[in-house]
Amino acid sequence: MSEVSIEQGSGEFEESRVGQVSDFVVIDRINQCPKLASLRSINQTLSSLLNSEDSFVAQIAEVIRLDPSLTTRVLDLVNSIFFGNPDEQEVKGVEEAALFLGLNRISELIIATPIIEDIVEFGKNAPNVKWVDFWKHSIGSAILTRELLVVADFKWKDESDYVAGLLHNLGKIIMAVTFPDEFGVVCSGSYENTEKACDAEREMLGWDHAKMGAFYLWNHHIAREIVETAQWHNDPSSAPNHPELAAAAQLGDALIRTAGIQGIENCPPLPQEQWMQIPGWSVLFGERTEEANERLLAEIQETLERESGTLKGIV
Repeated sequence: MSEVSIEQGSGEFEESRVGQVSDFVVIDRINQCPKLASLRSINQTLSSLLNSEDSFVAQIAEVIRLDPSLTTRVLDLVNSIFFGNPDEQEVKGVEEAALFLGLNRISELIIATPIIEDIVEFGKNAPNVKWVDFWKHSIGSAILTRELLVVADFKWKDESDYVAGLLHNLGKIIMAVTFPDEFGVVCSGSYENTEKACDAEREMLGWDHAKMGAFYLWNHHIAREIVETAQWHNDPSSAPNHPELAAAAQLGDALIRTAGIQGIENCPPLPQEQWMQIPGWSVLFGERTEEANERLLAEIQETLERESGTLKGIV
C-alpha cells in the first residue's frame, strides 16, 4: 500500500493509494481548512523591536500593551514563575514583567500567542481536543526543541526552530477538524508509544497526523524546515534537509512528557534510561562516551525541571 508523500526536492505531492479513506477525500478536506494568518504575520512591530540593538524595555512593553491577550500571558507567566508564593506581591505592569522575563522568553510568547489563538479558533468545533493539554505540550516541545539544539551545538539564526517545535503536532488538530469521528477513536485508545498511536491513525485514515500537518503547512507555503519537521518528527533520520531539527522536535515531544506535560495522546512517558533509545537522540547527538552521555542526561533533566515550572504560566 503506497501513500501520499511530500517530495521535498520538487515541492510537490505524489498521489497514490491509502487505506479506508481515499487520498482525494483527505486532501479535499485539508484544503477546506482555513489558512492561519498567524503563521504569516506574527507581530511585526514587536519582532523588529526585539531584533533591534536600540530597543528599550519601555518600548517593548508599550507594544505588548496593545495586545490584551499577549499582556495577559506575559503577566500570568511572570507571576506563576517568580511569584508563586501567595505571600509575594504580584507583578501587575507589563514593563516590570518584561524585565523579569527577558527578551528571549518575550519573543517566544510573541510567536506562540497568536498561533495558539488562531488554531483554537480554527478548531473550536472539533470535539475530543483538550486544548490546554495540547498547547502545554506544544509549547513545552517548542522550548525543548530550541534547548536541545543549543545543547547539540546547532545554531538557528531565526525563530524557525521554536515554530517547528510548536507546530510539529499541528496535524492532530487538522485531523480533529477534518475527521472528528476517527480522531475521537484514536484519542480514546491507550498506546505503548507514539509510534503505535500513529499506526492507529494510519489504520483509520491511511494518513497519520505527521503527514496531515505537513501537507497543510506545505499547502500554505510555510518554510520548508517547518514542513519537514512536521512530516518527519517521528522518523527524523529520513528528513532530507534538516534531520537535526526533526530530531530535536521528536526528543522535545518525548522528554516533555516526563515533566508531566502529556499532551492529548495516551502514551506513557519514557523513563530516563530509555531516552537514548529515541531515534532522534543519535541523529542529534551522535555517538558519545558513557561519561558524556551522563553529563548530557543531567543537563537535559535540569532543563526539564526548570521548564516544567515555566509552562504552568504559559497556557
